Amino acid sequence: MSKKRELSRKITEIIGKLPLFPRDIDRLLAVAVKPSGDNTEILRLIESDVGLSTELLLLARSYYGTDENIETIGDAVRCVGIQPLVQLIGMSYARSAIQEEFAALKYLNEYVDHSEAISIGCRILAEICGMEREEYEVYAVAGLIHDIGRLAIMVASNRTSAHVLGTLWDKMASVVYDEKAALGTNHCDVGMQICRKWNFSPIIQEGVLRHHTPLINSDFSLPGALIFTSHFLSASDPSGEILSTLSAAEIVTRLKLSAADFDKARDIYKSRTENSS
Repeated sequence: MSKKRELSRKITEIIGKLPLFPRDIDRLLAVAVKPSGDNTEILRLIESDVGLSTELLLLARSYYGTDENIETIGDAVRCVGIQPLVQLIGMSYARSAIQEEFAALKYLNEYVDHSEAISIGCRILAEICGMEREEYEVYAVAGLIHDIGRLAIMVASNRTSAHVLGTLWDKMASVVYDEKAALGTNHCDVGMQICRKWNFSPIIQEGVLRHHTPLINSDFSLPGALIFTSHFLSASDPSGEILSTLSAAEIVTRLKLSAADFDKARDIYKSRTENSS
């Protein structure tokens, strides 16, 4: 068996062994992921399950409570929208699964830190782009899980002692093609498969799949572009040289962000990450 085929088999096995969420969470995500997903039906599912409703309310308070007065599920829905809440509760279970299933990775904490940084960046960029809160909070959740495919590949490749590092800024667009050539797959494809298994929203699936390739010819992915561009908020690039390379400048233009907007986003990012340290 070739190395690529063996790696593919191991990755498929790892994905297959990832635990499913509890039945009530899985059912909630399954309803929310449908193209015709009805928010009324989602809310009915939450309110009809006392345990689920309590759990979601506690999560909403812990995540948004410092900024909002959240006393009921209705308050949470009014503050941030129902889809972000559903995706957030899914993410809470995903995080537990990640910590357990990928515990063999010595530097798993690097993945967590990087994912949280990208999540902050996605929220800031989406806010500056003028999106509604319900929309940008879903993008923030996407940032939290965008690199999960990297973990599966590292375990399958028996690289458990390696650092869980992100991609160098000048390799953002090329890394997935390099991975495909060397491994027969890439971490974006693998991550999307995991998100599909866990019934995360199509927006999150697309963001994970396209976060290194948000612009393919004329095909533009907004979720992918937000995650891609978020990587540059924390970059040490005072001259703007990095952001002007590759297709990054065109992606920023597609997001309708000016240089001043990006500078503002970087200042906000610096302020929020320093305050949370």
